Amino acid sequence: MSQENVEIVRQVVEANRSDDLVEARIEADIVALWDPSCEWTRVTAAVDPQIYRGHDGLRRYFSDMADSWAEWRNELEEVFEVGTDTVVAVVRSRLTGKASGVPIEAGLAVVFVLSQGKVLRGQAYPSRQEALEAVGLSE
Repeated sequence: MSQENVEIVRQVVEANRSDDLVEARIEADIVALWDPSCEWTRVTAAVDPQIYRGHDGLRRYFSDMADSWAEWRNELEEVFEVGTDTVVAVVRSRLTGKASGVPIEAGLAVVFVLSQGKVLRGQAYPSRQEALEAVGLSE
């Protein structure tokens, strides 16, 4: 199951991009990859502590992203398992502001907890080190 979890996380990261913002595609990805009781905490949680809960919360997250960014793309740099149900993904995000047109590039790392082939929880951190610390590891 652990390699399956890594593949699920790979799909989640690769699906999170603006060119896939067709409603039917988002809906299919949410239902296929995320548990109905899931939680998503984005990297800005320290200043904007909103947690997106459930499939409706994920729909709201994608809507919020579309309101702020003209385009975005996440590239998976590294993905590895930590135990049987936890996967860490190191990601490079490239975004373009909707109002400003300014391009931004940022690294982040996400800790995903999975159960029965679906994501239960995803929490983004500003760095690989912070994600590792969150799961009790260090570099």
